[in-house]
Amino acid sequence: MVMMSMTVSSSMAKSHFVSGKRVEALNTSAWEKSMWISVKNAPVVTGEVRDGSRAADGANWFLTSIENQQKVVKATWMTASLGVSELFVNGKRIGEEVLRPGFTHREKTKRSFTYDVTDVFLKKPGQRNVLSAQVTPGWWADKIVTPWGTDGMIGHKCAFRGVLVIEYADGSKQTYGTNLQDWKAGIAGPVTHAGIYDGEAYDARIAQGFSTPDAFSVPEENTEFRGEILPSCGAEVYAREDLALTPVQAYIWKEVRGARDGEYGKVVIDRTFKPGQEMTLHAGETLVVDFGQNCAAVPSFVFKAAAGTRLSCLPGELLNDGNGARSRGMDGPEGTVHRENLRAHDNCFRLDYTFAGNGQYESYQPRATFFGYRYVSISATATVCIKSLRSVPITSIHKNLEIGTINTGHELVNRLISNTLWGLRSNYLSVPTDCPQRNERLGWTADTQVFTETGTFFADTKNFFHKWMRDMSDSQDALGGYPGVAPVAQYGGECMRLGWTDAGIIVPWTIWKQFADTQIINQSWTSMKRFIDRVNATCYRHQELIGQNGNYQWADWLSYEPLESCGGSAFGSNGPLPDAVDYWNYLSACYWQIDAEMMRDMAKATGRDYKTYEEMALRAKAYTKEHFLNADGTFKTQILNTMQTPALFALKNQLVEGEAKKQLVARLRQNFKDHDGCLQTGFLGTSIIMGTLTDNGMADIAYNLLFQRKNPSWLYSIDNGATTMWERWNSYMKDKGMGPRGMNSFNHYAYGAVCEWIWETVAGIAADPMQPGFKHIIMRPIPDKRLGHIDAQYQSAAGLIKSHWHYDKNGQWNWQFTIPKGATATVYLPGEATPKEYVGGTYKIKKSL
Repeated sequence: MVMMSMTVSSSMAKSHFVSGKRVEALNTSAWEKSMWISVKNAPVVTGEVRDGSRAADGANWFLTSIENQQKVVKATWMTASLGVSELFVNGKRIGEEVLRPGFTHREKTKRSFTYDVTDVFLKKPGQRNVLSAQVTPGWWADKIVTPWGTDGMIGHKCAFRGVLVIEYADGSKQTYGTNLQDWKAGIAGPVTHAGIYDGEAYDARIAQGFSTPDAFSVPEENTEFRGEILPSCGAEVYAREDLALTPVQAYIWKEVRGARDGEYGKVVIDRTFKPGQEMTLHAGETLVVDFGQNCAAVPSFVFKAAAGTRLSCLPGELLNDGNGARSRGMDGPEGTVHRENLRAHDNCFRLDYTFAGNGQYESYQPRATFFGYRYVSISATATVCIKSLRSVPITSIHKNLEIGTINTGHELVNRLISNTLWGLRSNYLSVPTDCPQRNERLGWTADTQVFTETGTFFADTKNFFHKWMRDMSDSQDALGGYPGVAPVAQYGGECMRLGWTDAGIIVPWTIWKQFADTQIINQSWTSMKRFIDRVNATCYRHQELIGQNGNYQWADWLSYEPLESCGGSAFGSNGPLPDAVDYWNYLSACYWQIDAEMMRDMAKATGRDYKTYEEMALRAKAYTKEHFLNADGTFKTQILNTMQTPALFALKNQLVEGEAKKQLVARLRQNFKDHDGCLQTGFLGTSIIMGTLTDNGMADIAYNLLFQRKNPSWLYSIDNGATTMWERWNSYMKDKGMGPRGMNSFNHYAYGAVCEWIWETVAGIAADPMQPGFKHIIMRPIPDKRLGHIDAQYQSAAGLIKSHWHYDKNGQWNWQFTIPKGATATVYLPGEATPKEYVGGTYKIKKSL
């Protein structure tokens, strides 16, 4: 191979058009003909890494030129990278995926992406094809994977590895791999800085790296990564152009009035812009744009300015209000974009673009980072004309993966469903993150497990979780514990914390139940068995697991109940309170039973010994009853009798029966009454509250909770402006302002688990674990006139399921439902205890309720 120069306009690289079709990976042995290569003189981060530490500057480029020996009929390129990669053949971008290779365990697994690049290959004998790759630090050499206090980033240098197989007309093949002889490398191109948290800096005056091979030199071998390279099999990331958002409001301000002690004042709006109107911004002014929807996304610009003009774009989730009062948690004048809740916001979460200034409109959409935002604040060093500005969602939920739609006759409930869906899109991004906006964006395991079933109704997530369960097993500790965050990252590696660590079993069981997917069970079995053995050996007791859990539990995180960990009520001056430890051990025992029952089901489904887990579940149940409950159904630890979450788990796990159960239900009803009809639960309790209430004769309370508008409730956040689910019930309050500022996300999907109940109970579409994948459906709709109607369509693993009900003018309940061909359903009508069996078809039922 011989290097050659080529000139391709930078606008080509910035086009949304992509070439190449992703195909199956080459045989693993092909990697033996390649090596990891890095730029010799690449800058690296040195010194202690702290919150807000930025990745190294510059983009790493790798390039080669290959001469065709004969006429080419096919070209296949298998690639891997340490850092976020962009691929090019003859200057044309390859693949629709963004943020390759995604978030994986930093030491054990990297994902490869393989493309058929025949469509952009020059095919005549003697012609040359230029292959190039840009690699920036994301997922490898930046803060998201690097713990505080580390000397430099975990990933030292970015690297690239690839294998190209050319098939010629005579049937022969030739293989080319990355090496030190035929490839060149250098720091180049218009991307001058990029990181997952940092954002992106782009200088359009600088040519793309594939246009400047003469500036490159011989690469060096990179030996940092010693793990496996596996083909990407799910959780790829995409820019959803079909969901692109346009501004609903935009205005310019340059002055502030009304500032006083403790208050920043309020911006004076100089001019506003109508939707679709070109926006002109001058130096010294600030443009604020509202896209109307919070999501994980990147801004996409069509704009022009003089050469060298620099534009800065700062995203945020909400606007400052209340005259910018600090007492309301505001960080600037009313009308400006709030950024304090992002944390590390002073030098991260930003775009900086320098114009080429050729007199033409320039297009720019970052591809090496993403943000979580609804608003952007834009300023520039000279006049900029913005012809078009869109917010393009970034997600692993491709358009083709969305499989369920549901709506009702209640506007606020529809907004709740929409908020849940946008939370799914925003947080299923390479891994199931907690939030997409601040200096976190990690695979928190409890957030994941409480929402997994909800997510399966909106999207086909099985391959997404095949990938993530590899992240989980990669991150499992030596004793079998799963961590709070997977894959391992800057923090969250503590294991055996109840409700979080259990995701290692709950997620595979849920995916199996919803999709009849035994592959995820087989893939995860050895790992799951190690975990459940650890649980069983210790009875999941907190004190016996301190070496793994660090003497801390997140437990029912952010609840309004006693013994809540985040607010500190679970702790005294000497550590966890005795009552808190009792509470944790009770919840752990409940999860022990749940985990064992799920292992039993999965063992049965895959022909393994299930009796071990059946007996384990019975033992766990007996242990919980003996150690935590009195014969009358009250808790031995008195404070638990004042709480909702302990009672809900007792009912869910059927720990009480007969008169004891009646009394527990009565106490729980009184608890809701005492709290003015509001739930008090956090992440764990909220995930089971609606189904547990319904299954235990309290569907009336469940519906009241759905329609509740006081704090805390789902609709309270909507009344206060939410367009996605929030981390806290009170993340923002119109009358008081921001909730606690140190940890406050406005795009946190966990509480969206309520939509599982809307699908399964309101619409009446639920899978049967005895015949998973909706081969047999449990249809038990429970209607409420306040909802008006429901219309649900779900493309299940067994086929299309529909459920529509409404009340006619005579007050009769009308239900029409569709069962896929080949499937069956057990149907319970409202108010009737005896079900009927149905086969595939569409049915209509009228009933007076």
